Amino acid sequence: MTNYSYPHDMEQGPNTYELQPEPTNPMTLILLKRQQITEELGSLRTKREIHLPTAQQALLDSTAVAEDQQARRNLDRIESEITTSLQRCRSLLTELRDQVSAAPDTRARTQLDVASGNVQTEIAMYYRAQSDFNVRLREQVRRQYHVAHPAATDEDVEAGVQNVLGGTEQTFKIQGMRSTAARDAQDRVAERSAALRKIERDFIELNALSQEVAQLVHLQEHTVENIEEKTKEVADDTLKANEHLDRGITSARNARKWKWWALFIVILIIAIIVAVCVGWCKTTNHC
Repeated sequence: MTNYSYPHDMEQGPNTYELQPEPTNPMTLILLKRQQITEELGSLRTKREIHLPTAQQALLDSTAVAEDQQARRNLDRIESEITTSLQRCRSLLTELRDQVSAAPDTRARTQLDVASGNVQTEIAMYYRAQSDFNVRLREQVRRQYHVAHPAATDEDVEAGVQNVLGGTEQTFKIQGMRSTAARDAQDRVAERSAALRKIERDFIELNALSQEVAQLVHLQEHTVENIEEKTKEVADDTLKANEHLDRGITSARNARKWKWWALFIVILIIAIIVAVCVGWCKTTNHC
């Protein structure tokens, strides 16, 4: 449960209390955004670990066309909720990245790394769950093909399954429709083939989503590197400016020192000239 802080400073008037605005702390906003991501992942994890396996098993266990249709609709709904939740996490990560970019606290980057890692883990776990279900569903389709085509060879089974799963055929073609079991198998395969094609689309979306999440962190790394580079440039420029300033101060001090030496020499020359003139005057009695 998120703990929110409230300002304690209040201005008391006659029977009134006024809450004073509390300055926004960038790190506090980052932690709150991280908490949002954690809560979203918690809800997503519940759907993946509890609701998704139940819906998958319901489709595998159904034996009637009506049950198949209901089971697949329920499965589609749960898969859509999980996908939407993952996309929501991606959006929250984008907001967190922007907050981290503007935060001076070095701990902010850690929050982004941990949050993005958790999202990537959940993407991988959902991918694995769908992959396992994909294998089980394909095996069931193969068994149902044998029901519809008991005389088919292994090569025929594989070709027929791939045609249906690839969308070339909507259902298995059953010559003569000889039995109710064969017709039921055909109808059930139609539902399962649609579910399998949706899983294939999910794989593509999950791969794209995983790359987007990784790119968010990658962009943040470039931002941090640029900040560090600019900081180093500023430090170098400051150091050079200080060196120039030191040389300027030294030059100014030397200039002042030589100015006083020049003044002393001029005074000395004047004193010598005066002394010579006075001596000459006294010697020649011309003064």
